[in-house]
Amino acid sequence: MSTDIAMQTTDYQVGDRTWHLSRVGNDYTPNVTLDVSKFNSGATAEVQTITISGSPTGGSIEVAGQEVAYNAAAADVQDALEEVYGDGNVTVSGSAGGPWTVTFAKSLGDVAALTVDDAGLIGGTVPSAAVSTGTAGVNGHYANGYIPSGTVLGKVTATGLYGPYDSSAGDGRATATGILFADCRVVRQNGTTATKVGSSQLVRGDVRVSKLPFQAGAGAIDSDAKTDLSLIRFEA
Repeated sequence: MSTDIAMQTTDYQVGDRTWHLSRVGNDYTPNVTLDVSKFNSGATAEVQTITISGSPTGGSIEVAGQEVAYNAAAADVQDALEEVYGDGNVTVSGSAGGPWTVTFAKSLGDVAALTVDDAGLIGGTVPSAAVSTGTAGVNGHYANGYIPSGTVLGKVTATGLYGPYDSSAGDGRATATGILFADCRVVRQNGTTATKVGSSQLVRGDVRVSKLPFQAGAGAIDSDAKTDLSLIRFEA
């Protein structure tokens, strides 16, 4: 059998439901059946590169709203970006002055391209700065065999099954329907992977966004998903 559609409610040791803030009696968690094929088994880290050209002799750029000197060391760029993405979520390598290679934590999934403002560069021949993406990040939804509670879900229109919410999906999952309530085991002890599993989704309650397992990419919350989930109260 490749289908395990009995509702899973077990709190496994791998689980972390600190995102759930609701008071007793405030929740509503209807049953859902997940289409495991819509979830990714392994994660890929996003890699972007920041390059300054034109040989500036002074000044600075702004990356993701953080000021970075034109000749900054990689460690300084990393410190600046950790102010935005959190400690341990960014690793930066490269020579002083760049190019700087920025590797994001796998848990961040598909990270939007870094914004860069080069108006503060001085000297050189038309100095400028740009960002390029080397590897697009992908969320690993069940890298340890479990789809974690806190994954934002969307409904596949054609099948009525559920997958990770994805604002760019064209199969119905661009509308958020709820938040996976219980950790969902999809890889069995014998190593086989289920094609469908039963669980439940939170559609009414209180949620702490910073504790959700995915902070970007498929399965993560965004402003549109918050609008869709109007019965959930979100805290930072």
